[in-house]
Amino acid sequence: MDPKKRDLNTVQTLREKAERGDAFLDLSYDRIGDEGILFLVRNFDLSHVARLDLSWNQLTDQGIEALALCSSLANLATLILDANKISDAGAISLANSANFPKLKTISLINNRIRDAGALNFVKSHSLTSLQMLILETNEIGQTRLTQFPDGLANASLQHLSLRRNRIGDDLISEWVQTGAFARLRHLNLGWNQITDRGANTLAKSPTLNKVRELLLDSNSIGNTGATALAESKHLAQLITLNLHDNDFKQNGETALQDMRARHLIQQNLNGTSLNLNEASLSNKDLIALARSDKLAKVETLSLRSNGFDHTGLQALTESQFLQNLQTLNLMHNALEDKGAVVLAEAKAFPGLKSLNLEGTGIKNLGCVALAQSKTLVELEELNLSGNEITETGIAALAGSDTFKNLKRLRIRDMVLGDSALRVMADSSRLSHLIELEINGNAITGAGLHFIAASSNLASLKKLDLRRNHFKMEDLLFLADSPRFKKLETLRF
Repeated sequence: MDPKKRDLNTVQTLREKAERGDAFLDLSYDRIGDEGILFLVRNFDLSHVARLDLSWNQLTDQGIEALALCSSLANLATLILDANKISDAGAISLANSANFPKLKTISLINNRIRDAGALNFVKSHSLTSLQMLILETNEIGQTRLTQFPDGLANASLQHLSLRRNRIGDDLISEWVQTGAFARLRHLNLGWNQITDRGANTLAKSPTLNKVRELLLDSNSIGNTGATALAESKHLAQLITLNLHDNDFKQNGETALQDMRARHLIQQNLNGTSLNLNEASLSNKDLIALARSDKLAKVETLSLRSNGFDHTGLQALTESQFLQNLQTLNLMHNALEDKGAVVLAEAKAFPGLKSLNLEGTGIKNLGCVALAQSKTLVELEELNLSGNEITETGIAALAGSDTFKNLKRLRIRDMVLGDSALRVMADSSRLSHLIELEINGNAITGAGLHFIAASSNLASLKKLDLRRNHFKMEDLLFLADSPRFKKLETLRF
């Protein structure tokens, strides 16, 4: 294109977009160059702009230095400068500019910034609102600095991404000594050249005591570095540690899993109750959890909807730290009959009073195993809802001495028929049952008569019969029967 026509197109584009008054000024891929930036900042009031995208515009330090002098960008909150030709001079001009008091996010992915530019951002006292700095795919670490910016790290900066640079162990040591990471909550150092030495430096630095997310994937960290990070006393606030694609083996992996277990307990323990629902826990996570002495005070453990099976559960049942456990929720994990057998033989929690096995894939064999358990004799509450258990499994349960102390039984959504209620009504071992939920099954009026006539279920106070196969005369029987009138709660 003729240069004059290109310049006219650039001017027209800038006028059209800048004069709209939109809070988001998107000039990405417009190739306006440094001349376009000069025209923009000199000819338009940009006080309405809160987000400015100048990616892929062939900008150099000259254009960025002009941008840094623009006083009308006082309301700018997000500045995106990805894929340009910006080096340290441009970065430093932005870092020292007093014209961006509300700037919270700067993205400079794929530029030419090195250590000086990066550290000037990190230690900027002009960008007082800066919270997120993204410097991925630059040249940080390519040359060593001999003089470092003075002062403390930016007090507002919480998120720093240095991914895909050339950062090695020496640079990590230098940046730690300058206090560059002192304020951060999120630090991304993935795809660099960090080895055990650099990982050890990070682990020993008290300046990382506020970091919650640390990404070190695709480096060259081995067992020594992984273990140092896992055992660091300074990373107590850490929630996420990403070390994928590194060089550590079994020892390092074990140490990291133990650290994850410690942090999970620390973050989710409320008094004597530990809630780890939907925490994406695998078998390896359960094995690490079982090793933690932090479980010693836990009385209620909820592990609903995770990703472990009977293998992880086996480790939990062998833990020496769950002697005080009274309530265990294993709902919606793929335990199946093997998991039921593991629980039936468990000796780790002798005082267990409440067990939730809803939706765990248990069938009759698993139910029979539970019924024959010699260790679950203190159970007062059992939830087997949503499993493929038939009348055969319920008969084993009803005839078991194991469940003679049972007070609450939930067997919802299992397609059970009247014969299941008959064996329960005939069982003297369920005489302590005060609450029964059998909704979502195939009970008919005949089943109601079994309950009404049973002296073994005399303690029953709460009964849920919703979503069964009742006729109008069955409902009238429920309403008129003296037995059902005595219940505190009846739902049908």
